[in-house]
Amino acid sequence: MWTARRILKDLADTDRRREILVSFWKNAEPQSRLLAGAYLAKAVHFREETLRKMPADKKADLLGSRIGVPEFDQFLEAALLQYHTHHANEMMAAFLDKWGVPHTKGAIESDDYKAPSIEQVRSAVSELGSAYDRHDISLYLASAGLLMGDEWREAMWPVVDEMVDEMVGGS
Repeated sequence: MWTARRILKDLADTDRRREILVSFWKNAEPQSRLLAGAYLAKAVHFREETLRKMPADKKADLLGSRIGVPEFDQFLEAALLQYHTHHANEMMAAFLDKWGVPHTKGAIESDDYKAPSIEQVRSAVSELGSAYDRHDISLYLASAGLLMGDEWREAMWPVVDEMVDEMVGGS
């Protein structure tokens, strides 16, 4: 099972993990950032005002220190979403094009589409694998499975597992 915690720990190196968490603080909905700030302030015994004034990279480090705490999972999931929609949208768009999913710059704006099959995911990885970093692809597929639900999960996660096995075996 590719949870947000596992994705961030196993598929994102230290720099990428920090970039993902910074993306949350820069791009998430204000309500989500406020809620995360309140949770963090309580967890690390800071005043909310103190936390609010911190730069995004410091707040990202604090959020990263809570990766193993289930109460923060919703914020980690939001961070993965924000990262992909703001930093990996070109790659997302390429995959969505391969699967025939309507989108605008990688953002799906309609419910009128079918989730890709596992064969379509493998094919897209094969076709786009030389254009994008394999670690970025596995990060995207695992995140898409997590955030998009059951049909996507069934198609994405086995391919992520295969890619991880390849990357570990090829290292």
